[in-house]
Amino acid sequence: MRILHTSDLHLGSRLFSDNPSFKKVFHEAFKEIAEIALSKSCSLVLVSGDLFDSSTLNRIDSETVLRSVEVLRELKKHGVKVAVSPGNHDIHLDGEGVLDLLEKAELILKPGVRVGDLIEVKPLDVDDYTLLALPGLRNSSEVDFVNSRRIKIVGEARGRKIVMAHSIVDIGSLRVGDLVPRLSGEKSVSLNTLDTLFPQAVYFALGHVHYPLPLEKTGRTRAAYPGAPVGYDLNDLLDSFFLKNKGIRRRVLLVDLEGETPRYEAVELSNTPDVGYVELPEKVDLATALSTLSNVMEKLKKPWRVVVFSVSRSVDSTVLARLRSTAERESAYAYIRVRGVEEAEPFALTSLAQVSDLFESERKLLEQLLPRYGLKIPPDRVQELIDLVSRGVPVEEIIREILKAVDEVE
Repeated sequence: MRILHTSDLHLGSRLFSDNPSFKKVFHEAFKEIAEIALSKSCSLVLVSGDLFDSSTLNRIDSETVLRSVEVLRELKKHGVKVAVSPGNHDIHLDGEGVLDLLEKAELILKPGVRVGDLIEVKPLDVDDYTLLALPGLRNSSEVDFVNSRRIKIVGEARGRKIVMAHSIVDIGSLRVGDLVPRLSGEKSVSLNTLDTLFPQAVYFALGHVHYPLPLEKTGRTRAAYPGAPVGYDLNDLLDSFFLKNKGIRRRVLLVDLEGETPRYEAVELSNTPDVGYVELPEKVDLATALSTLSNVMEKLKKPWRVVVFSVSRSVDSTVLARLRSTAERESAYAYIRVRGVEEAEPFALTSLAQVSDLFESERKLLEQLLPRYGLKIPPDRVQELIDLVSRGVPVEEIIREILKAVDEVE
């Protein structure tokens, strides 16, 4: 059985939200992935979490949803099944999220998951295989469940097991934090631990880590990260740049499950940002900045050219504005990174032992507090805003979302 393994498409992401033309890269990547699945005669597509950047329809623009449905319908028409496990961005504990709606429309398959004192996993039989999902949770709290062995399989797994896990998983001596330094302080689980919780699994289809691992283009492995096709923030753009310097592009994995150890082949994507990176000096004039932009763009492949500029705080705002407008006029995108400005740290909660109870307690508290302060914003909308903080979304975007939430109730 040949499957296509991908993850972390983040459809509806805010990356490139200020440029409608560039926002299309997410849909074009999804469409290309579907075309690869069809051309390579894959019978099953696995999306190991975060197909969408949010869990609810009111947080995803209608165009993104409609185009996603088109791609899923095309795959279904040709007999290709699409199985999606929930990630930390698109999980909805009440069963009323966008993934649940797509499942009810029979456009995707979704292994059952229930989060309480335990994570209960319900097997899903697909042909000769059984899919099981380890969901991604807020603040990576699924790691706590795994390391404390609070995972329960509810029901019988009849076929060969494939585990779709959205978490940071260290594969033997391959520690994710050593290969991706910005993840070095994050919680992780070991593949050995997952092996004890999901015995006799033939393949661990991993997601959550946007960096592809292993890096080799072909090989045999029982666990792999395909990486994000596009990503959703500056870190992903920089990863794309550094991967390109190693001769690696964003990709999906074709996995042949026959044999003792699955064989994989990386298929590179063309619909993904081609990223250039430039550090401008503290004092730079407009002509020099524009010349630098032009030189970098010439080396990038159309249509998704992105130039990340690292600048000091003292650079004239007029220069930055011209870089953005010039790049847009040339059908490219200029991302400005200001040196010395710390990236937002994820908001950490003190207790993550019972995630569903935590969300419900949070909702009840909001239901009490919001009327007290004369706020008509729905509690679930406030929870979405809290989630933006927990994910390290830039402050400017959070403020825009708060203002939008206020406008929605006026």
